[in-house]
Amino acid sequence: MAFWLHNIFGLKLSLFLGFVCLTGTIATVAHEIEWLYKPEVRATAHEVGTEDWGAMWEAAQRAYPDATLSSIGTFDRSDSSYFAKSVSAQDAAGEGFTIYVDPGTNTVTGHEYGRSLQDFMRAIHYYLFIPRDVGFYLVSSLAFVLLGSLVTGLIIYKKFWRGFFKMPRVDRNLRTLLGDLHRLFGLWSAWFAAVIALTSIYYFFEWSGLDWNSPTPQVEVSHSITTASAAQVDRWSAIAREAKPGIAITAIYLPYTETDPVIVQGHWQAALVRERADAVFIDPATSAIVGQRTAHEMGIGERIVHTVDPLHFGTFGGLVTKIIWAVFGLLLTILAVTGACIYAKRTRLAIREGVNLSFLDYLGAWKWPSVALVTVVPAIAFLFW
Repeated sequence: MAFWLHNIFGLKLSLFLGFVCLTGTIATVAHEIEWLYKPEVRATAHEVGTEDWGAMWEAAQRAYPDATLSSIGTFDRSDSSYFAKSVSAQDAAGEGFTIYVDPGTNTVTGHEYGRSLQDFMRAIHYYLFIPRDVGFYLVSSLAFVLLGSLVTGLIIYKKFWRGFFKMPRVDRNLRTLLGDLHRLFGLWSAWFAAVIALTSIYYFFEWSGLDWNSPTPQVEVSHSITTASAAQVDRWSAIAREAKPGIAITAIYLPYTETDPVIVQGHWQAALVRERADAVFIDPATSAIVGQRTAHEMGIGERIVHTVDPLHFGTFGGLVTKIIWAVFGLLLTILAVTGACIYAKRTRLAIREGVNLSFLDYLGAWKWPSVALVTVVPAIAFLFW
């Protein structure tokens, strides 16, 4: 039974599962990849947590006087000293774009229209650029497939604890080598598969309506604010630092509606939470604090909300943990591929000469949907990038 279930879990959706693992792996280090080829996102050395937010805001306003600025921060990027800050803006024609500011020198390094690589990879990993509910449920439901593959794999691998240091047999045939690699990689990445599966299951239920977030406080008197001055941004950051001494601010958001506060967010005293877990909510008209969010004082439900992202993408330890997550993400991708190859070899469905997809027949009814999801969908997504 376990062997049959493992084949069902790991094979019928192997092509799609491997694609999602690969896109998630790239998304994990997409910011770092951008840093390599995009000079605009690089920053000079500075002490994280001491940035002059008002000066950065002023630099963006001075460089783009006709633009309307709405927020500034790291926005899902590790709050590391080598990254520039991003300013969300709209030009005179109403088109959105991003301004990059070096927090070490408070100077603008450039701007960008459209999606960044990180935005693209996150979007295709989250919902495949198809209608969000459909795409998100398709992707997050694979968490149950991954968890089922993990559990059944450990059941059918008798005395699996002896296999951690069992070297692959390279002197045998290809099927034997693939099987050895599949088991070895599966054992070493079991903990990672569990983390990814469980956090993805949380995402599935969160998208279904599970909400443990505390509500964002509202201001008492409606206001109208379309942008802000550098002096105001300075004042708001100072208020947040006074309310939470030592907070490392990661972003400042202007209000979306007339009853929304200014949000100054960052990370403070809690560990293993996302970098926007702590926040101070400020009335832009009176500069009064209308509420706070404090990670180390949260209940277990809300604390989980802010812990899932760092665990899923490995951002909690900076570059080191992101690289570890990327390596194990590649291992999961290889597991999906080697598992499929083993089954194809076992059933004598080997790759034939020429352009022929008959070797994917083991996917059954999932063959053509899987092919479409990993080819047509990314192609369309690229055209609209």
